[in-house]
Amino acid sequence: MDEPIELDTRLISRNKTVPLGSVINAMTSPNVVNVSNSEQQSNVVELPPVDRGFKAWSFCASACALETFIWGWNNTYGIFQEFYSTNPPFQNSSLISISAIGTASLAIQYIEIIAVIAVCQRYPEKVKPAMWLSLFVCVAALTVSSFANQVWQLIILQGVIFGLAAGVLYAPIIMWLSEWFVQRRGLAGGIIFGGSGIGGFAFPLAIGACLDKIGFSWTMRVWAIILGVCCSLALFGSNPRLPVRKPGIDRPRSSWPSGMTNFIKNPLLLCMLATNAVQALGFFPVSVFISTYTSALTTSTISPTIVLALFNASSVVCYIFFGRICDSYPYAAVILFSGLGSALGAFLLWGFATHLGLIFAFALVFGGLSGGFPGVWPAAATEIAGPVHEHVSLAFGAFGVVKGIAAIVGPIIAAALHDKSKTASYERYGSHGYRKVEIFVGVMAVATAFCAIGVAFMSKSKRV
Repeated sequence: MDEPIELDTRLISRNKTVPLGSVINAMTSPNVVNVSNSEQQSNVVELPPVDRGFKAWSFCASACALETFIWGWNNTYGIFQEFYSTNPPFQNSSLISISAIGTASLAIQYIEIIAVIAVCQRYPEKVKPAMWLSLFVCVAALTVSSFANQVWQLIILQGVIFGLAAGVLYAPIIMWLSEWFVQRRGLAGGIIFGGSGIGGFAFPLAIGACLDKIGFSWTMRVWAIILGVCCSLALFGSNPRLPVRKPGIDRPRSSWPSGMTNFIKNPLLLCMLATNAVQALGFFPVSVFISTYTSALTTSTISPTIVLALFNASSVVCYIFFGRICDSYPYAAVILFSGLGSALGAFLLWGFATHLGLIFAFALVFGGLSGGFPGVWPAAATEIAGPVHEHVSLAFGAFGVVKGIAAIVGPIIAAALHDKSKTASYERYGSHGYRKVEIFVGVMAVATAFCAIGVAFMSKSKRV
């Protein structure tokens, strides 16, 4: 009988050719497995290389497309919020109920990521069918919402149902990113995440024009078709690197992610969660109110749309830049730079923004430095996970949960701080009743910079 050899499961991330049996076992356990020489010779499968090659970069491009149409759509909601508030049949609804549409969708997608990833890791053969089903639900929800005439219907369709389905559609991308990229994970993650900024730049301009020309109902129907076609094409290129095989008697289903106690108690994870919390608490109030603030500065209807587009577009550059830098240098330094730059933008540019020039500059600076912050996630998640491959995706999911909660809490705090009695007033600093909001955003950015010190203390990343 052949002598068994030990196969380190880390080979699944770096070698091109490995035994099929060991690939499947490696997907389900972080431990070393035994594979005989004869089994290796008979069950060899060619895996595409990591960090390079057509399949790796086609996955990156397809994932970026999904990011563009899912998260880019979320970044467009400010246009719909303004339309719902000023046009029938929704104009008589409260601003709180109208804002709940976009907030529900965004928060659900962030918060459900970790649960979806855990289920996908246990049932990998169900992932791709679930993605196709979720895409169908997204298209159906948007199509049916075109017939809505009350805000509660939009909350259910565009908020809850679309949010749940879009989260399931997107979450596997996070899981597969760590399979396709190792040394260039930060760069690939930055490119993928940059899709949200691309969509956030292009979609407000396109959708704003459609709402003016063809109205709400036909805008939703046309967008549903575009979403369905483009995401269908992207799904063909969104595949795992490791082969998926159904479990059987000789191949039991994988257990739920192991080592969760140590993962949850990891001090670096806890510090990164705190960092993400304060960063997101400062980011989301700006993303929600920047269009409204711009409307108070001018009577032009296009200026708020342009500001929102610039705000989202600037994040694309920083997503990619931050991700690339984190592949070579400690990510704590990027967090510090992001926090301090965002604080200066909030205190100085937004604080003194009494004309469009300064608010445009603020949108570019804050949108890039704060909006591109998730570019550090791949590097941070990789270090937190250590040798346990499954924990990389779970760390991403944990970051998403915190950001989803902040997406709800941050705008609520900002709305409470906004002085509505001064909406029409021009002041040297903190015009139109936004002084306390600007200070809150700046303080959260400073807190992010302070958290970077804690991350640097706990991190072992000394990349050069």
